[in-house]
Amino acid sequence: MAGFIYIHVPKCGGSSFGAALRLRFLTSQATIRLGQGDPTLTGEAHILSDYAARRRELHAHVTRGVRMISGHVQYDPELHLTTAQNYGFLTLLRDPVDRFVSHYNYLQRKHPDDGRSNTLDAFIETPGARRLGSQYLFYFAGENQRPTQNTGALVSKAIRALSRFDLVGDLSEPHTCRAVLRDIIGGPLPLWHRNRAPQRALVSRGLRRKLEEVCTPDLEIFESVRHHKAAA
Repeated sequence: MAGFIYIHVPKCGGSSFGAALRLRFLTSQATIRLGQGDPTLTGEAHILSDYAARRRELHAHVTRGVRMISGHVQYDPELHLTTAQNYGFLTLLRDPVDRFVSHYNYLQRKHPDDGRSNTLDAFIETPGARRLGSQYLFYFAGENQRPTQNTGALVSKAIRALSRFDLVGDLSEPHTCRAVLRDIIGGPLPLWHRNRAPQRALVSRGLRRKLEEVCTPDLEIFESVRHHKAAA
């Protein structure tokens, strides 16, 4: 393979994984930069402009032949079928409800916002919850879910995208992921510090039901790929 592209979905345990892969390809590696959004835009428009800039940077790294590229960047099927057709594509996923809770807590710690509800119970009732609950849809099908939207076609699109990946790792099975990765990269394994399954988020049964409803598209994607993908 010419190289590898690691799609890092937020809060899927991928920071140490990505760092280890970059160490494995130390002389030819890059991380997609964050914070490239148009400063004249706000809200979702600003976020989308940021991801568009990240996509352009990904294309530039592939064109230059960088061997290991990682980052919070959406999957680009056109790139995969053309310039990056000889690259291996990698990602890690985790239970979407646990990922949601981890992502919310991270935002509260690192990016406090007066406009964001300060409890998970309150946040789950806001429009922002559906965006946070459909990150797999956003990263692998290109869109977040919308209220009253039928997401079936987007879920299928994301599942098809992930079927093209060389590794779709499950964070709860790090040893399996490591074994598959060893075969893919064809050389010494990077040192990956996460060596046990993450603890499940502790939420009440009632709140978990609400979280599962908000995360429905991502749950469908996660369950499909973990049962039908041969990788980790």
